[in-house]
Amino acid sequence: MFIRRFGPILLGFLLFGLTLVGMKPLTEYVCNQLWLNHPGTIEAVGRRAYDEVMLGNVLQAKALATPEVLPFYGSSELGTGFEFNPSTLFNQRDEGFKPFIIGRGSVQSLVNILNLAGQDHLQGRKMVFTFSPDWFAERHGLENDRLAMNSSPLHIYQTMLSPSLPAELKREIAQRILDIPQVLQDDPFLEQYLQAYKAPGMFSQIKRIAYWPQAEIECAALEVQDALKIRYLLNVVKEHPSIPVSPEIANQPWNTVIKKSEQRGKALISNKLNILDSLYEKTTKPETKKAWSILKLYPSKEYDDFDLMLRVLQQKGVKPLFVLIPANGLWADYAGFSPQERQDYYQRMRSMIQAKGFEIADFSSQEYEPYFMQDMWHIGTKGWAEVDKVINQYVHE
Repeated sequence: MFIRRFGPILLGFLLFGLTLVGMKPLTEYVCNQLWLNHPGTIEAVGRRAYDEVMLGNVLQAKALATPEVLPFYGSSELGTGFEFNPSTLFNQRDEGFKPFIIGRGSVQSLVNILNLAGQDHLQGRKMVFTFSPDWFAERHGLENDRLAMNSSPLHIYQTMLSPSLPAELKREIAQRILDIPQVLQDDPFLEQYLQAYKAPGMFSQIKRIAYWPQAEIECAALEVQDALKIRYLLNVVKEHPSIPVSPEIANQPWNTVIKKSEQRGKALISNKLNILDSLYEKTTKPETKKAWSILKLYPSKEYDDFDLMLRVLQQKGVKPLFVLIPANGLWADYAGFSPQERQDYYQRMRSMIQAKGFEIADFSSQEYEPYFMQDMWHIGTKGWAEVDKVINQYVHE
């Protein structure tokens, strides 16, 4: 009698629970079957950082699950260097992998954390992280609107609901997001959910358990919305073919590629500060020079965020390569940006990365190398050619 009366209700609750917990793999499976399993599709998406990539999960998850794809996490430097940028150069070379860009202007450590903390099955996964000194120039770290611009409630829900992330890391991430809460402004429940993670103790744990069903519902709804955007994006991607690369560098030896990058840099830069001629007048204004002369790279909340990112990567078992980008030495000296300030920064970053056992490609000694940089912070033609060579070696280790 009990089974006959309450069986359908119990079955309904069971199916409802399975639907919530299984929505992420379900949406990924449907998108893969309908749109993303065609050869070259995910590689084409990875040539630039679309909103659907930066704010969603399906495309990132597909890229991370594709062995022939190398994810790149970074900021605006991922859009510099002309044809020597990895998203252009490696798409024209037969190196056995294609880059997938997950980064754009104003992306910093906390955005990277939210991109990766909710992902599973990353043990042994290779990926590249670029970062530059200007990340650490703000005492309070990443600004509120920049997090909201480059992350989403979906990422936060998936991070908090991830079974492979320890409670202590979740607590630190929740606290950091609550410090800069603009990304939460359209989701008051998510803010309450993070508050339940903010403090340890039995009472907070009970609140998290009570909030869990609604958190799963909210996350599932966002995952469905994310999946529905994929078809539209693929139509946009078709309208943005890859930038053609000269046959002189497409599949030539790396020494030839670097030589060509020097020639390209020489055609773009003819001033004494090693800055693109097109940017020279703008970047030598008195107010710009004054801002640089008082620049400090310590202390900054960004160091705490960077360390938290390293610990998340350790927890996930990732095998990253960190690219240490220098400041433009000629410009920095001209503007009065202290050499000692720069060297102290480089040493801090080396120590943090190596302490976690991760690989680092250290280019800090190339502050003054012609054409390595193209402005104050961003890698130029020769810089990217040399970085590309190191990345290729890292992939084939």
